[in-house]
Amino acid sequence: MSRTRLHACAIIAFLASEWSRYVWGWRAAGTAAAVAMALALVGFVWCRDRRLLLVVAASLATGVVAGSVWAAWRPAHPAVPPGARDVIAGEVQSVKETHGRKEIMLAVRGEGEDAHPCHYEALVFVERGPHVDAGQWVEADGTFVASNRVPTAMDILSPLELFDGRVRVLHRAASVGERVTSFMASGMEDGAQEENREFVQLALSMIFGDAQGNLPQNVSADFLAAGVTHLLVASGSNVGFALDMAAIPWHHLFGRARMRKKRLAYGAYALGVIWGFALICGFQLAVLRAACGATYSVAAGMCGRRVSGYTVLWSSAGMAGVLDPADLLTPSMLLSFYAAFAVCEADSLWRRTTADRAERSNDRRTFSASAVRRVGASLVRAFLVTAVVDAYMVPVLWWMFRQWTPYGALSTAILEPTIELLMPLIVLWGLTAGVAHALPWPPIAWCAQVLSRLGCASMFAVVWFVHRVASWHGSLRSLAPASFASACALVFALVAVAHVRMPRRHG
Repeated sequence: MSRTRLHACAIIAFLASEWSRYVWGWRAAGTAAAVAMALALVGFVWCRDRRLLLVVAASLATGVVAGSVWAAWRPAHPAVPPGARDVIAGEVQSVKETHGRKEIMLAVRGEGEDAHPCHYEALVFVERGPHVDAGQWVEADGTFVASNRVPTAMDILSPLELFDGRVRVLHRAASVGERVTSFMASGMEDGAQEENREFVQLALSMIFGDAQGNLPQNVSADFLAAGVTHLLVASGSNVGFALDMAAIPWHHLFGRARMRKKRLAYGAYALGVIWGFALICGFQLAVLRAACGATYSVAAGMCGRRVSGYTVLWSSAGMAGVLDPADLLTPSMLLSFYAAFAVCEADSLWRRTTADRAERSNDRRTFSASAVRRVGASLVRAFLVTAVVDAYMVPVLWWMFRQWTPYGALSTAILEPTIELLMPLIVLWGLTAGVAHALPWPPIAWCAQVLSRLGCASMFAVVWFVHRVASWHGSLRSLAPASFASACALVFALVAVAHVRMPRRHG
């Protein structure tokens, strides 16, 4: 029993007991505990490793306790039965208009006249009402509606309550992240021409997410048709990008953190960058999970140790479960976990591929050539890793959303590394433009103008490419939905191919 597998068993047991107790009650928690303990006993008999039984038992107990505390503090179900009048309040996740009425996906955080805390998702049906955008806080007054359809797998994992009523917008003070992005956007719009204003929101969406829905409709439609709407929200990979960017000035100023004091100083600096970025992004689900995993990795580095990607994935699941168990099995969080698993598989495949190469020559070339090689190698690695991750994501997305986007993998494989390269430019563009807006000093204003032109040109190229892909025939094609068994079979086939060991030729 390796340490990684031990962590995996522990975290799976923790999540199963925590979420089953929080959402489904004691009976489901007992069932989950019995199944997990039975599997642990089988593993104990097979591997004769007492750690497995002890760690799984401790994880089950911790999960049940955490789920019980959350269930008492923030209930996962409405306090009134269907048909009874109620008042709910929360943050709008998405808005869709069908047949003259709005369907508002609402993350409910308060219920009743006194707005006591709760935590569940509701689909609010509104006939008439004010204009509502994603990211706004609203209050809905009406009744819960009983659903008469057979629940799907997503309904079981992430229960959705139906609510019919009227909504009104709640005016709340802007968060820290909203104030920061607004500060950057005001300066960026001042330096951009009128026809390039939409590029400002696009650039900020790629880095910090499009929580307010400020993108033009035609741009959003093109990203949807090209199958790359995930690039418009802050993802877990953005945390890694931010950490890599923050490491560049540190290494240039202070060098590699090999000594203990330098490791501790760099660890504190990296943790500040990670959680500062998460704060600006509003602690979105994928960013929160990635921040937890990055915190574990940085903490291990401060202790002089290195951890594998799978261990970081399990630790991030556990830390996210303690912080907010209600969001663990939402579709977005499930996709985030699965994408992290795909990244771990791609990194492992890349390391095995590069390990089989011959030793490099001892000849030292010039620094510029070495830098060019490093940049080229990172680009090749980014493209290959993105292609592998897309291959893992296709069967799951096909099963969950019943859509097949034939050009989504192509556009994602090209755009994700491109955005990774553009991220420093966008951040510098936003910071210099914001400073120039507040302090119009000529050198800063000149730098802001140059970066604005470069940023707008880059965003124009991205929009042009996405529009070209979206205009191709069949860019958004609906095929027969894939079954759960088919999706699992495709994923298992990919894992088997990735881990196959080819015999080496002797000669």
